[in-house]
Amino acid sequence: MAATISLELYTLRDFLTDQTGFANIMRRVREIGYEAVEFAGVGAVEGENPDTTAREARQILDDNGLTCPSAHRLWRALRDDTEAQIEFLQTLGCPYVAVPIIIDEYDRYAYEGYQAFVADLPPVIEKLKAAGITLGHHNHSIEFLRGPGGDTIYDLLIEEGGPDLAMTVDVYWAAVAGVNPVHLIDRLHGRMPVIHMKDLEVAMKEGEMMPGPVFAPVGEGNLDWDAIIPAAKAAGAEIWVVEQDLCRRDHFDCIRSSLEFLKASL
Repeated sequence: MAATISLELYTLRDFLTDQTGFANIMRRVREIGYEAVEFAGVGAVEGENPDTTAREARQILDDNGLTCPSAHRLWRALRDDTEAQIEFLQTLGCPYVAVPIIIDEYDRYAYEGYQAFVADLPPVIEKLKAAGITLGHHNHSIEFLRGPGGDTIYDLLIEEGGPDLAMTVDVYWAAVAGVNPVHLIDRLHGRMPVIHMKDLEVAMKEGEMMPGPVFAPVGEGNLDWDAIIPAAKAAGAEIWVVEQDLCRRDHFDCIRSSLEFLKASL
């Protein structure tokens, strides 16, 4: 399967608060050269005052020649309202969904919280799988906290989540946690169809004595893409998602820069 470079819409969340903005930005994203998006942070559909249905969002994507191979959805919704979430994802034509972060009743900073999460996974994975949808988990740095026995939360997810739990590796957050993204990717052959691509550079922050990590377009920071990209290919990555949680210059210039780098590198 040919690699698909996708844009995480959370990157542009500030522009997606209503249907007009969503439609205009999807046109601009396509003009920049993206052919796919990851659905998350779209206020027009899931904000406080949504004015767009999933079907209308799908039509806007179709009108602009964009597919939606992956999405982020909250765990509580996936667990407690699985059928509605399946309908939402199928409407978007989306076969992969990841839990972006644990913000439900579990303690996301405690090993025991993730033990509870893992225990609740099987029936949800089964229902999604029957509908042709893969469930994944997207990491931040939290998952590299260590539990009572010395293993990390990420170790728990890999080993106890079961082979049907896919892992969306976010290379930036792994690096922030002091983990070599390549070593992490090497553990996930066959379980990482989607990967999050963002770069890490360091910059001085107000009031700090030393520079700290900040987000950067792919190829503009300090991550070792010459090692990361081949490792991800070998692990089976198919959807390469460009994301910046925060853009330190024009958003559209950032996503264009990342796309150009990845097109030349994949």
